[in-house]
Amino acid sequence: MSLDSINSVAPLLTVIIVAATAIAALVQLKHMRAGNQITAMLSIGEEFSGKFYADASNLIRDKLSTAMEDPVYREYEAAMSAGWQAPQVGPDYVELRRAGIVVGNAFEELGILVKRGIIDREMFLDRYCWLIYNNWKRMEPVTALGRAALGNELPWENFEYIAVLSEDWLTKHEKIGTYPHGVRRMELKYPWPLPVAPSTASASR
Repeated sequence: MSLDSINSVAPLLTVIIVAATAIAALVQLKHMRAGNQITAMLSIGEEFSGKFYADASNLIRDKLSTAMEDPVYREYEAAMSAGWQAPQVGPDYVELRRAGIVVGNAFEELGILVKRGIIDREMFLDRYCWLIYNNWKRMEPVTALGRAALGNELPWENFEYIAVLSEDWLTKHEKIGTYPHGVRRMELKYPWPLPVAPSTASASR
């Protein structure tokens, strides 16, 4: 091969090598991102399964709606949110407010990660939309109270953000779900009588 031929082929080889290197780098970045997403989702699952969060979530589920009926608790929540002089309350109310902060902050942090694109939004919503939406509805009265006391909508705005995304996701998929189209479903068998809801049972007596 002549020197002129080599000189004409060399730039083409350089382009091919650079392109191949770039493709390899993109593939590697894609794998790294997938690995990071898997790690992030597993970490979120561990947080929700942990005793610290579970205890707080259970307390909110069981006690918050009843506590919000008490004007003393509402005054306590408003005062603590706005930095006013808070009334004296029992340890149960103190613990309940702490539980609300744990739950609200957990979803606030996740909202930031989703908003900034650190966690894949579609994958996150596919897994956690029900959990997010249900917790937002439970926390809605106390969130509204805290915002009113402060006079702005800043508290837990990122929690609100993923709650909105979750509500939209549920609305979109409530009838068709997310099960892959064209894949057969398993036949489920339940051999016992269906449990009767308490309200139905009470009405039938």
